Amino acid sequence: MPTRLRNRHSKAPGQPSDPLAPSLYADVVADDGLEASMRQLTEGHMLVNQALVEKIIACQHSEASLRASEQQLHSLLAHQRASTEAERKRISREIHDCLGQNLLALRLDIVTLHQHTDDRHGRLHDWVSAALGNIDETLRTVKHLLGELRPAGLELGVVATLEIEARKFTCASGIACDVQADGRLDDLQIDEDILLSLYRVLRESLDNVCRHSLASRVQLHLVSTDGMLELGISDNGVGFTPQALRKTGSFGLATQQEQVAAHGGTLVIDSARAQGARLVVRLPLVSMQAISKGMDRLA
Repeated sequence: MPTRLRNRHSKAPGQPSDPLAPSLYADVVADDGLEASMRQLTEGHMLVNQALVEKIIACQHSEASLRASEQQLHSLLAHQRASTEAERKRISREIHDCLGQNLLALRLDIVTLHQHTDDRHGRLHDWVSAALGNIDETLRTVKHLLGELRPAGLELGVVATLEIEARKFTCASGIACDVQADGRLDDLQIDEDILLSLYRVLRESLDNVCRHSLASRVQLHLVSTDGMLELGISDNGVGFTPQALRKTGSFGLATQQEQVAAHGGTLVIDSARAQGARLVVRLPLVSMQAISKGMDRLA
């Protein structure tokens, strides 16, 4: 007869079976199931890790592309600002050399004609007087346009530019404007691009004070430390909240920050409701463009 195999846990014939005794077959089945589960879990982890690696690589590529696009945008904006300033300078020169000189020559002729007319030529005298008044008004308009295109005191130095703009601001707005600056700053060799950027930020800030702050006094404080030019603009107006700076459609502050950052500078605003506002702009004495050009020459 065939022999029946028994494992070490099987009972002899006639002995009662133990329901709690483990079965070798059950152990084998359990081990196989555990191994399959571990294998499936491992494969799942490997797939997840591979997906994560691919996601990280895609994010790195996207970040690099975004940074390249951002750098290209900064370069484009810097080129656009440089082109705009060059065009402003060209138009200003043409207005001064052509239109301004011709108007001055015309005024001299009309003044001579005005001097040769008297009461015997009353109507002609009045007509010449009116023409002379029109010429003077046109000359004032031309002078204003030249100042808008390019600051009048730029060649005189940074302190002179600040003082001229402060006087113009007070005359136009009625708001007192105090200037605190060391006259020796005019002896510093400051790059023209830096002076223009400082001037643009100053004009934009004073315009904002005039339109929104309800201030009665503005203080301009200019110093030079550690190779940086620092201008502080403070007012005693109503101030504003930080959320107001991020208002949709408001690009004034963003434009200033971009212009300052292009030179390696910083622009910080501190304000609160009913506590006035303070803007601090720091710019290097030499622009990044000038440094780059100098390195190119040395290369």
